[in-house]
Amino acid sequence: MHIARHAQERPRPDPSSATVTAAHKLYFAAVAGLALWVGIWGYVLPARVAIAIPWPVPPLHARFLGAMYLSGAAFMIGCLLVSLWDEVRVVLPMVGVWTGALGIVSLLHLAEFDFGRNQSWVWFAAYGTFPVIAFWLAWRMRGVDGGGDRPLDGAALPRWVSRYLRAQGIAVTLLALALLLAPTAMSRLWPWAITPLLAQLYGAPFLSYGIGSLLLARETHWPPQRIAVGAMRVFVALVLLASLLHRALFSATELPDLLWFGAFLVALVALGAILAAGRRAVPAAGTPRSVA
Repeated sequence: MHIARHAQERPRPDPSSATVTAAHKLYFAAVAGLALWVGIWGYVLPARVAIAIPWPVPPLHARFLGAMYLSGAAFMIGCLLVSLWDEVRVVLPMVGVWTGALGIVSLLHLAEFDFGRNQSWVWFAAYGTFPVIAFWLAWRMRGVDGGGDRPLDGAALPRWVSRYLRAQGIAVTLLALALLLAPTAMSRLWPWAITPLLAQLYGAPFLSYGIGSLLLARETHWPPQRIAVGAMRVFVALVLLASLLHRALFSATELPDLLWFGAFLVALVALGAILAAGRRAVPAAGTPRSVA
Protein backbone atom coordinates (compact mmCIF):
# COMPACT_ATOMS: atom_id res chain seq x y z
CA MET A 1 0.00 0.00 0.00
CA HIS A 2 2.86 2.35 0.84
CA ILE A 3 4.53 1.50 -2.47
CA ALA A 4 1.32 2.16 -4.42
CA ARG A 5 0.79 5.48 -2.66
CA HIS A 6 4.31 6.66 -3.39
CA ALA A 7 4.02 5.55 -7.00
CA GLN A 8 0.96 7.74 -7.45
CA GLU A 9 2.51 10.84 -5.91
CA ARG A 10 3.36 13.59 -8.36
CA PRO A 11 7.16 13.96 -8.66
CA ARG A 12 8.42 17.25 -7.30
CA PRO A 13 11.44 18.50 -9.25
CA ASP A 14 14.27 20.43 -7.69
CA PRO A 15 13.12 24.09 -7.66
CA SER A 16 16.53 25.33 -8.74
CA SER A 17 16.64 23.14 -11.87
CA ALA A 18 12.98 22.86 -12.99
CA THR A 19 12.59 24.34 -16.44
CA VAL A 20 10.01 26.50 -18.19
CA THR A 21 7.88 24.25 -20.40
CA ALA A 22 6.74 24.70 -23.99
CA ALA A 23 3.23 25.38 -22.67
CA HIS A 24 4.58 28.24 -20.57
CA LYS A 25 6.44 29.69 -23.56
CA LEU A 26 3.36 29.51 -25.78
CA TYR A 27 1.33 31.32 -23.15
CA PHE A 28 3.99 33.98 -22.60
CA ALA A 29 4.16 34.60 -26.37
CA ALA A 30 0.37 34.97 -26.68
CA VAL A 31 0.15 37.46 -23.80
CA ALA A 32 3.21 39.35 -25.07
CA GLY A 33 1.63 39.72 -28.51
CA LEU A 34 -1.56 41.29 -27.16
CA ALA A 35 0.35 43.47 -24.68
CA LEU A 36 2.65 44.80 -27.42
CA TRP A 37 -0.31 45.48 -29.72
CA VAL A 38 -2.18 47.55 -27.13
CA GLY A 39 0.98 49.08 -25.66
CA ILE A 40 2.35 50.39 -28.96
CA TRP A 41 -0.96 51.89 -30.11
CA GLY A 42 -1.60 53.38 -26.67
CA TYR A 43 1.84 54.81 -26.01
CA VAL A 44 3.21 55.63 -29.45
CA LEU A 45 -0.03 56.48 -31.31
CA PRO A 46 -2.42 57.50 -28.51
CA ALA A 47 -4.84 59.31 -30.84
CA ARG A 48 -5.56 55.97 -32.54
CA VAL A 49 -5.69 53.74 -29.46
CA ALA A 50 -9.28 52.69 -30.28
CA ILE A 51 -7.77 50.43 -32.94
CA ALA A 52 -6.42 48.27 -30.11
CA ILE A 53 -8.96 48.65 -27.27
CA PRO A 54 -12.78 48.76 -27.20
CA TRP A 55 -13.12 52.51 -26.58
CA PRO A 56 -11.23 55.73 -27.36
CA VAL A 57 -9.56 57.59 -24.50
CA PRO A 58 -7.66 60.93 -24.38
CA PRO A 59 -3.89 60.86 -25.08
CA LEU A 60 -2.64 60.86 -21.46
CA HIS A 61 -5.02 58.03 -20.56
CA ALA A 62 -3.92 56.14 -23.66
CA ARG A 63 -0.24 56.55 -22.80
CA PHE A 64 -0.84 55.49 -19.21
CA LEU A 65 -2.59 52.33 -20.40
CA GLY A 66 0.15 51.91 -22.98
CA ALA A 67 2.79 52.06 -20.24
CA MET A 68 0.96 49.31 -18.36
CA TYR A 69 0.73 47.10 -21.42
CA LEU A 70 4.35 47.67 -22.48
CA SER A 71 5.32 46.74 -18.93
CA GLY A 72 3.23 43.58 -19.35
CA ALA A 73 5.06 42.87 -22.61
CA ALA A 74 8.37 43.30 -20.77
CA PHE A 75 7.21 40.72 -18.20
CA MET A 76 6.37 38.22 -20.94
CA ILE A 77 9.43 38.82 -23.12
CA GLY A 78 11.62 38.38 -20.05
CA CYS A 79 9.90 35.06 -19.36
CA LEU A 80 10.46 33.95 -22.96
CA LEU A 81 14.19 34.60 -22.65
CA VAL A 82 14.83 32.38 -19.61
CA SER A 83 14.63 28.66 -19.06
CA LEU A 84 14.44 28.10 -15.29
CA TRP A 85 11.12 28.03 -13.44
CA ASP A 86 12.64 30.00 -10.55
CA GLU A 87 12.83 33.04 -12.79
CA VAL A 88 9.14 33.05 -13.81
CA ARG A 89 7.24 31.53 -10.88
CA VAL A 90 6.34 34.91 -9.36
CA VAL A 91 5.35 36.35 -12.75
CA LEU A 92 2.62 33.80 -13.52
CA PRO A 93 0.42 34.64 -10.52
CA MET A 94 0.95 38.33 -11.28
CA VAL A 95 -0.35 37.79 -14.82
CA GLY A 96 -3.29 35.81 -13.43
CA VAL A 97 -4.22 38.61 -11.01
CA TRP A 98 -3.81 41.32 -13.67
CA THR A 99 -5.88 39.62 -16.38
CA GLY A 100 -8.40 38.14 -13.96
CA ALA A 101 -9.13 41.50 -12.36
CA LEU A 102 -9.52 43.10 -15.79
CA GLY A 103 -11.97 40.36 -16.76
CA ILE A 104 -14.09 40.94 -13.65
CA VAL A 105 -14.06 44.73 -14.09
CA SER A 106 -15.13 44.31 -17.71
CA LEU A 107 -18.09 42.16 -16.72
CA LEU A 108 -19.19 44.90 -14.31
CA HIS A 109 -19.20 47.45 -17.16
CA LEU A 110 -20.75 45.52 -20.05
CA ALA A 111 -22.74 48.57 -21.13
CA GLU A 112 -19.46 50.34 -21.96
CA PHE A 113 -18.60 47.82 -24.67
CA ASP A 114 -19.76 47.92 -28.28
CA PHE A 115 -20.03 44.28 -29.32
CA GLY A 116 -20.34 45.34 -32.91
CA ARG A 117 -16.55 45.95 -32.76
CA ASN A 118 -14.02 43.14 -32.95
CA GLN A 119 -11.96 44.80 -30.21
CA SER A 120 -14.66 44.03 -27.64
CA TRP A 121 -14.71 40.34 -28.53
CA VAL A 122 -10.91 40.10 -28.47
CA TRP A 123 -10.90 41.88 -25.09
CA PHE A 124 -13.31 39.40 -23.48
CA ALA A 125 -11.67 36.40 -25.13
CA ALA A 126 -8.28 37.45 -23.75
CA TYR A 127 -9.40 38.35 -20.24
CA GLY A 128 -11.62 35.30 -20.00
CA THR A 129 -8.88 32.82 -20.92
CA PHE A 130 -5.57 34.40 -19.86
CA PRO A 131 -6.19 34.27 -16.08
CA VAL A 132 -7.50 30.69 -16.22
CA ILE A 133 -4.42 29.52 -18.12
CA ALA A 134 -2.04 31.47 -15.87
CA PHE A 135 -3.38 29.95 -12.66
CA TRP A 136 -3.61 26.50 -14.24
CA LEU A 137 0.05 26.62 -15.33
CA ALA A 138 1.07 27.86 -11.88
CA TRP A 139 -1.00 25.09 -10.25
CA ARG A 140 0.73 22.44 -12.37
CA MET A 141 4.07 23.66 -10.99
CA ARG A 142 2.82 23.98 -7.40
CA GLY A 143 5.38 21.45 -6.11
CA VAL A 144 8.14 23.74 -7.34
CA ASP A 145 7.29 26.60 -5.02
CA GLY A 146 10.86 27.48 -4.16
CA GLY A 147 10.95 29.60 -1.06
CA GLY A 148 12.65 32.83 -0.25
CA ASP A 149 15.56 31.35 1.69
CA ARG A 150 16.87 28.78 -0.78
CA PRO A 151 20.47 29.11 -1.99
CA LEU A 152 20.24 30.20 -5.63
CA ASP A 153 22.74 31.64 -8.09
CA GLY A 154 24.58 34.54 -6.53
CA ALA A 155 24.82 36.11 -3.11
CA ALA A 156 21.81 37.08 -1.06
CA LEU A 157 20.37 40.51 -1.81
CA PRO A 158 20.68 43.27 0.83
CA ARG A 159 17.90 43.32 3.41
CA TRP A 160 16.69 46.75 2.29
CA VAL A 161 15.49 45.17 -0.98
CA SER A 162 12.88 43.06 0.80
CA ARG A 163 11.90 45.97 3.03
CA TYR A 164 11.38 48.29 0.07
CA LEU A 165 9.42 45.71 -1.93
CA ARG A 166 7.22 44.99 1.09
CA ALA A 167 6.49 48.71 1.55
CA GLN A 168 5.83 49.13 -2.16
CA GLY A 169 3.59 46.06 -2.15
CA ILE A 170 1.47 47.33 0.73
CA ALA A 171 1.13 50.84 -0.72
CA VAL A 172 0.32 49.72 -4.26
CA THR A 173 -2.10 47.00 -3.13
CA LEU A 174 -4.00 49.54 -1.02
CA LEU A 175 -4.09 51.91 -4.00
CA ALA A 176 -5.37 49.11 -6.24
CA LEU A 177 -8.11 48.11 -3.79
CA ALA A 178 -9.22 51.73 -3.50
CA LEU A 179 -9.42 52.02 -7.30
CA LEU A 180 -11.33 48.75 -7.60
CA LEU A 181 -13.71 49.17 -4.66
CA ALA A 182 -14.22 52.95 -4.56
CA PRO A 183 -13.74 54.06 -8.19
CA THR A 184 -15.99 57.12 -7.97
CA ALA A 185 -14.15 58.54 -4.97
CA MET A 186 -10.75 57.73 -6.51
CA SER A 187 -11.71 59.37 -9.80
CA ARG A 188 -12.11 62.63 -7.86
CA LEU A 189 -8.69 62.23 -6.19
CA TRP A 190 -6.76 61.15 -9.30
CA PRO A 191 -4.25 63.69 -10.65
CA TRP A 192 -6.20 63.99 -13.92
CA ALA A 193 -9.84 63.44 -14.84
CA ILE A 194 -10.81 59.75 -15.10
CA THR A 195 -14.08 57.84 -15.13
CA PRO A 196 -14.99 55.09 -12.63
CA LEU A 197 -14.45 52.53 -15.41
CA LEU A 198 -10.91 53.75 -16.01
CA ALA A 199 -10.26 53.86 -12.26
CA GLN A 200 -11.12 50.15 -12.02
CA LEU A 201 -9.19 49.31 -15.19
CA TYR A 202 -6.13 51.02 -13.68
CA GLY A 203 -6.70 49.11 -10.44
CA ALA A 204 -6.17 45.69 -12.07
CA PRO A 205 -2.49 46.15 -13.06
CA PHE A 206 -1.78 48.00 -9.80
CA LEU A 207 -3.17 45.02 -7.88
CA SER A 208 -0.81 42.77 -9.83
CA TYR A 209 2.17 45.05 -9.10
CA GLY A 210 1.23 45.21 -5.41
CA ILE A 211 0.76 41.47 -4.88
CA GLY A 212 3.82 40.77 -7.00
CA SER A 213 5.91 43.12 -4.86
CA LEU A 214 4.77 41.32 -1.70
CA LEU A 215 5.70 37.96 -3.24
CA LEU A 216 9.07 39.32 -4.34
CA ALA A 217 9.73 40.65 -0.83
CA ARG A 218 9.89 37.01 0.32
CA GLU A 219 12.74 36.27 -2.09
CA THR A 220 16.22 36.87 -0.75
CA HIS A 221 18.07 35.98 -3.96
CA TRP A 222 18.10 37.55 -7.37
CA PRO A 223 16.77 35.09 -10.02
CA PRO A 224 13.08 35.16 -8.97
CA GLN A 225 13.14 38.98 -8.87
CA ARG A 226 14.98 39.82 -12.09
CA ILE A 227 12.10 39.85 -14.59
CA ALA A 228 9.44 41.40 -12.37
CA VAL A 229 11.64 44.20 -11.03
CA GLY A 230 12.83 45.07 -14.53
CA ALA A 231 9.30 45.10 -15.96
CA MET A 232 7.94 47.23 -13.11
CA ARG A 233 10.72 49.73 -13.74
CA VAL A 234 9.70 49.87 -17.41
CA PHE A 235 6.21 50.86 -16.26
CA VAL A 236 7.50 53.51 -13.85
CA ALA A 237 9.86 55.05 -16.44
CA LEU A 238 7.18 55.15 -19.16
CA VAL A 239 4.61 56.70 -16.81
CA LEU A 240 7.05 59.45 -15.82
CA LEU A 241 7.84 60.13 -19.48
CA ALA A 242 4.14 60.24 -20.40
CA SER A 243 3.45 62.59 -17.48
CA LEU A 244 6.20 64.92 -18.64
CA LEU A 245 4.86 64.84 -22.21
CA HIS A 246 1.46 65.91 -20.81
CA ARG A 247 2.78 68.11 -17.99
CA ALA A 248 0.29 70.85 -18.90
CA LEU A 249 -2.42 68.65 -17.35
CA PHE A 250 -0.65 68.62 -13.98
CA SER A 251 -0.29 71.30 -11.33
CA ALA A 252 2.78 72.09 -9.28
CA THR A 253 0.57 73.09 -6.34
CA GLU A 254 -1.93 70.21 -6.13
CA LEU A 255 -1.08 67.48 -3.60
CA PRO A 256 -2.20 64.51 -5.78
CA ASP A 257 0.03 65.77 -8.62
CA LEU A 258 3.02 66.18 -6.32
CA LEU A 259 2.46 62.73 -4.83
CA TRP A 260 2.20 61.29 -8.34
CA PHE A 261 5.59 62.53 -9.47
CA GLY A 262 7.21 61.94 -6.09
CA ALA A 263 6.03 58.32 -5.82
CA PHE A 264 7.10 57.42 -9.34
CA LEU A 265 10.50 59.10 -8.91
CA VAL A 266 11.09 57.13 -5.68
CA ALA A 267 10.07 53.90 -7.42
CA LEU A 268 12.31 54.64 -10.42
CA VAL A 269 15.35 55.14 -8.19
CA ALA A 270 14.57 52.24 -5.83
CA LEU A 271 13.86 49.70 -8.57
CA GLY A 272 17.01 50.83 -10.37
CA ALA A 273 18.99 50.27 -7.17
CA ILE A 274 17.49 46.77 -6.85
CA LEU A 275 18.54 45.98 -10.43
CA ALA A 276 22.06 47.17 -9.62
CA ALA A 277 22.13 45.06 -6.44
CA GLY A 278 20.94 42.08 -8.45
CA ARG A 279 23.73 42.45 -10.98
CA ARG A 280 26.26 42.50 -8.14
CA ALA A 281 24.67 39.37 -6.66
CA VAL A 282 25.08 37.30 -9.85
CA PRO A 283 28.23 35.17 -9.71
CA ALA A 284 30.85 35.21 -12.44
CA ALA A 285 30.77 32.51 -15.08
CA GLY A 286 31.91 29.18 -13.71
CA THR A 287 30.95 29.97 -10.12
CA PRO A 288 29.18 26.99 -8.52
CA ARG A 289 25.38 27.28 -8.05
CA SER A 290 25.75 26.65 -4.34
CA VAL A 291 27.53 29.97 -3.76
CA ALA A 292 25.38 32.16 -1.52
